[in-house]
Amino acid sequence: MRAAVLLGILLFCAACAGTPLQNNSLDGVQDLGRLRAEALSLVNQARRQSGVPPLRLDPTLTAAAQAHAEDMARRGFYAHRSPERQDIGDRYQANGGGLWSVIGENISTCLNCVADLGRVREFQAGWMRSSGHRRNILDPRFDRLGFGIAQSGSKVYAVQTFVRPRAY
Repeated sequence: MRAAVLLGILLFCAACAGTPLQNNSLDGVQDLGRLRAEALSLVNQARRQSGVPPLRLDPTLTAAAQAHAEDMARRGFYAHRSPERQDIGDRYQANGGGLWSVIGENISTCLNCVADLGRVREFQAGWMRSSGHRRNILDPRFDRLGFGIAQSGSKVYAVQTFVRPRAY
């Protein structure tokens, strides 16, 4: 009985251990500017259809989104928080952003795919089918968008970031 309890504890502890991070190489994403323009267009189309003001692409927010997409692809994790527990607010500030009134993020990934216009459209369609992601896209409090996309092998990661900077 005692051995079974000890084995159960060991198995439980092994399951608690984090998955080791990888060191994947990143593949170049072709025409990143065009993919970002498409992401912005799709978000603003959804906002227009819902009577919400459009967003504008923000370079600081885009840098934060791109950094997160590349970090997930390189290290092989998928989460809003990095393994070091950094979140969108931390990434926004690390890339030169200031304080904000409201900030949000959508992430998505796919396996056996390519980072192209079709994939950007698929990510957007998926986010619009999810109530939480859709809420971010249509939130009238946001006025800026960032978009990042990264690929490692056949796995693609996409990040939409949203913000309304705090008025000083």
